[in-house]
Amino acid sequence: MAETECQIRKLRLSLETYREFLLNIYSILLWERQWHATSLAAGCTVIFMLIWLSESNLLTVMSLLGLIITIGDYTLPTLISTLYKEETWNTRKQNRFEELCTNIILYKTKFELLVSAYYRMRETNPKMYFTVTIVALSILTWIGGRVNNLFLTYLFIMIALLLPGMIHHGFLNKLTEQLSKLFTDLVENAKAKVGQKKIQ
Repeated sequence: MAETECQIRKLRLSLETYREFLLNIYSILLWERQWHATSLAAGCTVIFMLIWLSESNLLTVMSLLGLIITIGDYTLPTLISTLYKEETWNTRKQNRFEELCTNIILYKTKFELLVSAYYRMRETNPKMYFTVTIVALSILTWIGGRVNNLFLTYLFIMIALLLPGMIHHGFLNKLTEQLSKLFTDLVENAKAKVGQKKIQ
């Protein structure tokens, strides 16, 4: 726990310059207003439409992305200090900023635990590890061969942008519950059919 708090403190200090800007991004990602989800989806679609229409290659897109990040890293602190005055920062914003930093570290920790559990499965249950790995990689290979790379990237980024809002509003839990119920119903129907065949 002390290590987690230390990581949160380090992250908070490193993001201090961008805190006002990050709070605005955070509220959009959590869909705090009705139009936020639509604007995220529309913005992502427009950017990918422009990339598709310009028929840019991967190197050009990556270079442009790097250029935008570099210019943003240089100009954002000055822009933020001009737009947002220090006296507008209050306790509510500070608590929100701490919540943001805590969530980032918690999700990072969850991801690391998931990856370590997956690699630990290699020693505890090697058959399951190799089966899951081979099946997952085969599915990804099949999808990669069938679906356009730009469209796959678009889907991945769209899901990544919409996921925080889906989690925050409980849509992901509802979806998981419905899929779990559907899977349970399918298993029960299959068992019932097998039972009827045995009786016959």
